[in-house]
Amino acid sequence: MAELPDGLTGASVGSPPRLAGSVRRTSSLDLTRPEGPQGPLFITGRARDLHTAADGTATVVGNALMSAVVRDGVVSQLSFHPDGDRAAELIGRKAGAGFRTALWRVMRDHYDAGSGLHLLLDELPVAMIIAGFTYRRSSPPGMSHAGRRPDVCAGWIQDGRAMHHVRDGEAPPVPVTPPAPSLVRLDDPAGWHTLPRLPMWGLSRRRRIDVARSNGHIQVEAMFRDSFVDADHVEKVLHEYAVDARLEPDQGAVHGLAAEPRVLPHLECPLSAGSTGRVVGARAARFREVVSMELFGPSSCTHLNDLLRSLSDAPALGRHLR
Repeated sequence: MAELPDGLTGASVGSPPRLAGSVRRTSSLDLTRPEGPQGPLFITGRARDLHTAADGTATVVGNALMSAVVRDGVVSQLSFHPDGDRAAELIGRKAGAGFRTALWRVMRDHYDAGSGLHLLLDELPVAMIIAGFTYRRSSPPGMSHAGRRPDVCAGWIQDGRAMHHVRDGEAPPVPVTPPAPSLVRLDDPAGWHTLPRLPMWGLSRRRRIDVARSNGHIQVEAMFRDSFVDADHVEKVLHEYAVDARLEPDQGAVHGLAAEPRVLPHLECPLSAGSTGRVVGARAARFREVVSMELFGPSSCTHLNDLLRSLSDAPALGRHLR
């Protein structure tokens, strides 16, 4: 198997033990194409918040579900729980640009509350980006890659290896995609909600956010993984990133923030880890706004940005801490 680019630690095996007195949010967004790799995108999402008491007792303190169908980039079907009566207001909208603005207007209370449901719906635009990976994998040889925008992120930096290939009329370098170890600990099956098996041409984004008190601060450890299954029926990792953050307990300002790139597709992708310093000092609850304003261009990573945006939910999860 080809080696990962320098600076990458590889896909994680299992997950850290749940700490006594902590809260863990896990979420998954599964993207499948049951009508074939060129067909419409079927999306199912699940999120769960689990509080672990001092004696190890686990209690579910939040749940959310969503299901959507995207045809030609437009949300043609959508249902979710809770507050499913609002789904009709989001049907017919493009799942990419503009969807998050519409979501903010329709689900403002969920946005402010940092709910698991909002996290699932907020994933739709980036789901459209990562879904293109299996679409291209299944396309016939010779598919054009013209139109790739340079400097949109570190992996597609103007003078990077991937853009050099595209400018020369070639396909981008094939990413190194190692096999996907299970995120579930054998000694703690309750540490994640149920994760269905991916079918061929399926792709999944899975997130974990752990929140706990530590030395007068709120300690947050978060990660995400994008994995896929193509014609060889083996689940492999496309992206994996983790971040550690230390929050001031009253106002929720982020005093410490470090990113760890684990699996990324292009040679220059790991350079984006250094961008996190630009948002230190901001309140975690405002990270969805701050990240959008501060982190963009060739020093950033679209997927790391989404992981940082999810830290907006950490203060809400912290309210469950005893």
